[in-house]
Amino acid sequence: MLGFLYLLLSAGFYGFSNAFWKKAIQDAPFLQVIFLRGLYTTSFFGICYLLDLKWGTFEPWLGIRPDFSAEQLGLSFLLCLFSSFGLYFFVRSLKTEAVSLVAPISSINVFGLLTAVLFLGESWGMNYSFALMCIVAGIYFIFQSDWHFDSLNAFLKALGGSVLASFFWGVSYTLFKYPVTWLGVIPFTFLLELCVTLCVGLFLVFQKHPWQPLSHRPIRILALCIMAGSTFLHIAYQTATVTQIIFISKSQLVMTLFFGQLLYREKLTLPKLLGVALLILSIYLVA
Repeated sequence: MLGFLYLLLSAGFYGFSNAFWKKAIQDAPFLQVIFLRGLYTTSFFGICYLLDLKWGTFEPWLGIRPDFSAEQLGLSFLLCLFSSFGLYFFVRSLKTEAVSLVAPISSINVFGLLTAVLFLGESWGMNYSFALMCIVAGIYFIFQSDWHFDSLNAFLKALGGSVLASFFWGVSYTLFKYPVTWLGVIPFTFLLELCVTLCVGLFLVFQKHPWQPLSHRPIRILALCIMAGSTFLHIAYQTATVTQIIFISKSQLVMTLFFGQLLYREKLTLPKLLGVALLILSIYLVA
């Protein structure tokens, strides 16, 4: 039950973050916003790690920080870099205006489920099968009105980027259960944010786009949401199975639509409401 609560809190912060991206990148380069957001989150978790290392500040909430070996740190770092490729293919596919395809395919997270069952040995019940069918149908109803492509070639490029982003994110986020256990919540979250920020920094260097002055207020709001959402999600890894995490995390989409309606007065059509109902049903079946 506690893991379920952590996941809902995480979904709430991530859902608001997903909806708020529209404001944050309205007049700003997408990668530059991610990089600046990463500087805030990396600095925050780095300071938290030093406080916990020196005085055990977060032990009352997160328990005693585990001792980890150099091998475990190295494997965790490689897994974080592996996850960063998901961001690369996601950003690359944005050039084909494929975000409406990337979002639903990565949300289904078939690769994450396969990794949880085949490599972590988690059981697969009949309720998971029904929940997966509800998710597929729900995501279709939510996104189907946004699927517009100029040509078959554009669709295939979008599909390729979507599948690759889904693969790297799905596999890595499932296997994150290991480094969260090895390093602890705060050190691992710091390492993950550091890797993502470095990866985006390299994208910016190679693209050679001129740096633009930006308002930091919306970026700080995004960073705060990621700080809270990541913390609650990684705590949930200690109290829930990965399969449950994957399914219950679909509440992010529900939260994104809810906050989108509040922030932008976006109209919730009947198909989208049906999709939301199916996603809520899938969460109920798993929880």
